[in-house]
Amino acid sequence: MEWLCYFQELTACLLQSELVNYERVKEYCLKVLSHQQDHFKAMYRAGIAFYHLGDYDRALSYLHDAKSREPTDTNVLRYIQLTEMKMSKSGQRDRETGKEAMG
Repeated sequence: MEWLCYFQELTACLLQSELVNYERVKEYCLKVLSHQQDHFKAMYRAGIAFYHLGDYDRALSYLHDAKSREPTDTNVLRYIQLTEMKMSKSGQRDRETGKEAMG
């Protein structure tokens, strides 16, 4: 289980860097979650990674899992709100694009 700590520390460092490699953050978090499914930080960080990679459905899924573990965590709540806003804007754009194609 020592490697779980290593991956979590590495993920934390990656998120602090100027140019964050969200693909790598996602990969490490998913590794941790494959061995420890209820790991709060891995859920939260996976949600952040998916958000920044533009996969809002998966981001929201991991963020809601994190929220179920820590319902009052303000960072989780903020990223859920940001993700829902992105999904709303994306859906609105899709609807407008569909109207233009039909019109």
